[in-house]
Amino acid sequence: MRLPRVLYLTESFHPVLGGGERHIREVGSRLAASGLATTVVARRGEVAWPEQERLDGMRVLRVPPPGPGRRGKYAMLPGALAALRRERNTYDVVIVPGTRVLGLPALLLARALGKRIVLQAEVNGEMSGEIYTWGTAAHRPAVRQVVAAGVALRNTLMRDADAWVAISHEIRRELLSAGVPDAKAVYMPHAVDTARFAPATPEERRRQRVRAGLPIEGTLITYTGRLLRGKGLEVLVEAFARLASSHPEALLVIVGSGAGQALGVEEGLRAQVRAAGIEGRVRFTGRVEHVQAYLQASDIFAFPSLFEALGLSLVEAAACGLPCVGSRTGGIVDVIDDGRSGYLCPPGDAAALAGALESLVADPRRREAFGRVGLSIARTRFDLADSVERYRALFLGVCGRS
Repeated sequence: MRLPRVLYLTESFHPVLGGGERHIREVGSRLAASGLATTVVARRGEVAWPEQERLDGMRVLRVPPPGPGRRGKYAMLPGALAALRRERNTYDVVIVPGTRVLGLPALLLARALGKRIVLQAEVNGEMSGEIYTWGTAAHRPAVRQVVAAGVALRNTLMRDADAWVAISHEIRRELLSAGVPDAKAVYMPHAVDTARFAPATPEERRRQRVRAGLPIEGTLITYTGRLLRGKGLEVLVEAFARLASSHPEALLVIVGSGAGQALGVEEGLRAQVRAAGIEGRVRFTGRVEHVQAYLQASDIFAFPSLFEALGLSLVEAAACGLPCVGSRTGGIVDVIDDGRSGYLCPPGDAAALAGALESLVADPRRREAFGRVGLSIARTRFDLADSVERYRALFLGVCGRS
C-alpha cells in the first residue's frame, strides 16, 4: 500500500515564528523523513519570501497576497484553493490548522477532488463562534448570538471532515458540543523536541546568560512568543512592576517580536515599561530563532495569555525544567499542574500573577521542585516523537477507510 501524501493548508508558516508554525515544521519534516511526502501551502507574507522552496524535506508553496494585516488570511483564499486544485495529484489528505477562514472552503474542495481532510481547531472558540468577536467592539450579546447561529450552520457541514485534531481538552469538549462525533475528535496536543528543549546544567545556564548579555546572577523571569494582543503581556509588565522594587535581583526578559503583526503590542509594551520606570529591569530581545537558549538561561517562565488554545512556548519552558506561571484558560491547564509544576492565575489578574511570580522568585527550592514536575509532564505528555507517530497513524487511518 502506498503511504499517504500529506498537504498542510495554513495561513501562516515559516519564516513566521510562532508555536503553530514551529509545530507544522517539526511534525511535517519528520513525517516527510518517515516516508509520507509532505507539502505546505501557506500565505506569502512578504515579497522577499520564495514562492516555492524545499524546507527540511517538505515542499513549501506560498500564495499571495503579501503584506501585513488580518485581511491577508481572507485574501489568500483564492490562491490557496487554486493551489489545492493544481496540486491535486501530489497529495491524498489535507490537514487545515485553523478552521475560521480556510476550514469550510478546503473541506468542500477536498470532497470535490476526492481527498481526505483533517481539520484542527487552532484556538478556543472556533466552533462556538466566540473567537470571531472576542477582543473587538462587536463582542456584544446581540452580535454574538447572530455569529453563533451562523457558525452553528457552518458546523453542520464541517462535521463531515474525516477527523478533527484537538490540541487541548477544552477544544475537544468544544468540538463534541458542536456535534463532532466522539470518534472523530482526536486529542493530540502540540509537542516539542525534548532532546533540544532540555534543562541546562548550572554551567550551561551561565554560558547562555553570557552569550545573551544577561546578568550572571539574579532571577530571570522569561516570556517567549509573539508580542500580540491577547497574550496578556500588558498584565505581565504590570505584575512585574509590582514586585520589582521588593526583589531587585529579578529581571523580566520578553523574548519575541510584534513587528509587522496586525495585533502587535510591542511599542505599547515598551511605553508601559518606560512609564513604570523599570526600563533597566526589562529586556526586549526582538525576534529570536532559537528560544531554547533563553529558556535554559532562565529561572521562571511566565505565560499570562488571556485566550490560549495550548501554548507551545509553555511546553518548551516546561521541557527545559522551568516552573511556569500561566493563566487558567484553554489548554494552559493541560500543561501546568497548579501547585506542583507552577501556578495558574485568573486571566488578566495582575495582582494574582505578581503574587505567584513573587513566591517563586523568593523560593529557589520551590522553583527546583516545580521544575522537576514540569519536566516530567513535558516528557510524558508532549514529546515530539510520540506526536509524530500519532499523526502518522491518523493519516494512515483516514486514508485507509473506504
